[in-house]
Amino acid sequence: MYAIKRELKLNNQEKSFFAGCAGFSRFVYNHGLSLLKSTWDIPEICGSDSKRLDAIKKVFTNITKKQTEYLWTNKYSSRIYQNAFRDLKKAFSRWREPKIKADLPRFKKKKHNCSFTVDSSHGKVLVQEGKKIKIPTLGTFSLKESIPYNCVSQTFTISREAGKWYVSFAVSASYIPEMKHSYKKVGIDLGIKTFATLSDGNTFESPSSIKKAKTKLGKIQWRNRNKVLGNRRAGIDPSKNAVKYYQKLRK
Repeated sequence: MYAIKRELKLNNQEKSFFAGCAGFSRFVYNHGLSLLKSTWDIPEICGSDSKRLDAIKKVFTNITKKQTEYLWTNKYSSRIYQNAFRDLKKAFSRWREPKIKADLPRFKKKKHNCSFTVDSSHGKVLVQEGKKIKIPTLGTFSLKESIPYNCVSQTFTISREAGKWYVSFAVSASYIPEMKHSYKKVGIDLGIKTFATLSDGNTFESPSSIKKAKTKLGKIQWRNRNKVLGNRRAGIDPSKNAVKYYQKLRK
């Protein structure tokens, strides 16, 4: 099994819609986390984290979503909040597992990377080759890079990185044994002036775009070397200028 990730080609309306979907997912995740933590102080409520989250999800579906102040949640796919609860359940499962040593799940913030997950409730769906992709419960969207072949998948994750939106999905594939060929072995030396030099004398030049990007990256890193970049485990938040630096770095 491996994953395919492609950048989406969206207009402003579609970008706003995806930002709303990510906000809905973040709201549900924080809502479930808040209620779960509050039930720990009530001795009458017993059961594992998984059972408590199932009860919270049932209340959210049957009661919370029908309240006037939360009617806006009905604009978005139900698969978004279903997967948000599923992610929260996995996060607590990892935290409870002593071998993994994961941190206690924390509340998500808007300034963090936006992402959400949807899936097909009817099983795997066909993803056709080309520059169009049909995402279950969301619609059909354009891609900047085409999908090379038809494949099937069930779960799709949409994320925003450095102002760009991406869709990723897992593909089930069988292992095909590699055919035996007789190749000539060569040594490879990665350098600065040239991208790679082979032991047989052949060289590969770096594209000019990579050289410019490396130069620009080095300048940005040097200029921001003294900023308070933050440390999550030590409880140190990054400064506002460090947040701007991270945004430039992601681009």
